[in-house]
Amino acid sequence: MKKSRIISVVLTLALVLTTVFAGTEGVFADTAKDKIKADGPAIGANFQSGTIMKAAEEDIIVPAVNLNSKSSAKIYPTVAYSSANLIYTKVSIPKAGTFNFGIWAGAPGAVGLYSSIDAGAKPIKTMEVSQSDFSNDDYDTFNVKVSKGGTYYLVFGSTSSTPAQSAFDAYYAPAGGTPSKNVAYYGSSIGSTYSYYKAKATATGYLTISFPAGTDGDYSKYSVKLMNSNKSKNHFKGVVTVDKYGRNFITYAGVPKGTYYIGIKTTEDYYKVKWNFTKVSENSGSTRAKAKSIYKGNTKKGTILATQTSKNADWYKIKVNSSQLVKLAFTTYTGGYSGGFRISVYSAGKTKAFGSADFYYGDPADILSLTTKINGIDTGRLQKGTYYIKIQKYGSASGFYKLQWK
Repeated sequence: MKKSRIISVVLTLALVLTTVFAGTEGVFADTAKDKIKADGPAIGANFQSGTIMKAAEEDIIVPAVNLNSKSSAKIYPTVAYSSANLIYTKVSIPKAGTFNFGIWAGAPGAVGLYSSIDAGAKPIKTMEVSQSDFSNDDYDTFNVKVSKGGTYYLVFGSTSSTPAQSAFDAYYAPAGGTPSKNVAYYGSSIGSTYSYYKAKATATGYLTISFPAGTDGDYSKYSVKLMNSNKSKNHFKGVVTVDKYGRNFITYAGVPKGTYYIGIKTTEDYYKVKWNFTKVSENSGSTRAKAKSIYKGNTKKGTILATQTSKNADWYKIKVNSSQLVKLAFTTYTGGYSGGFRISVYSAGKTKAFGSADFYYGDPADILSLTTKINGIDTGRLQKGTYYIKIQKYGSASGFYKLQWK
């Protein structure tokens, strides 16, 4: 994708646009650096420098192709244009989303997307383009968000007095949808509204929500909510910020069987979102009296649900037959607006924990060594007896855990 940016080109073209469309804005935004370049416009023809292209019919409406479909967009040529005139092609999108145009410019200039070409119409967005040699990878990417489906006008302007033709293809990333399980889905967010993506849990387990790619690359940042089946309640209790540096583009949610909607808001042009569901067969006690036994070398798996409160807990117990060092390996996959999981250990007959540890998305795993102190001195061993392990949420966290007596 071409990188050149020439200020004089922008100013010259601004004068041309102002002449044709009274009141048109003359400021051209920089091209967004597309970090999903490998999944950008598919080239359906191998254009070479000097190729003669026929003009498209005047009344043609070019349909944008869903980036999630298996279809490739056609490449459409424009009619000839120069600095003396602007030309446009009608393009359509079925619902709110982001247009993703690949532009092979026959001359330096700019492109703009308009909802109307009436006098005084202002562009939704404009971008300068450099002259292309019409090879497969010499194109500019023009991304434009639109708040509703319909027909729009892709306008081409040139700073050259020599007539030239350009070519383009048109894709779109929808604002919301129904992604298949464990499949990266192109999506977009419009303005300050959330886009919603449907997900299903077929049993009790946990959802994994990830963002494999975004047009802002490592700087992508997403506001995420987990809504119930009618989008009336946010199980995260707040908005979770998912980015590279906080959560490495992944968050989790422990959920019972049901239908959910992942709400996403971001300023970037478009992104890939993926959800997956993992069923968890859990065997824990709901109270201390019902605690389930863990034996040395065994592993227990469980979920803390987004629908639960901090008063709910999973209980386990271990029986130490002789004085020894006891190590518990604890691993978590957590999500939620705040907090994490807390693991507490109680001696038989005691109501106060003799030790506890907190785990959250930035500190997801550790090995806990259980020992007994006598007269304030750590013996390095846990005395013979029965001990109870309580696992619960603190804050709004939910997700999955794994507990092993090593």
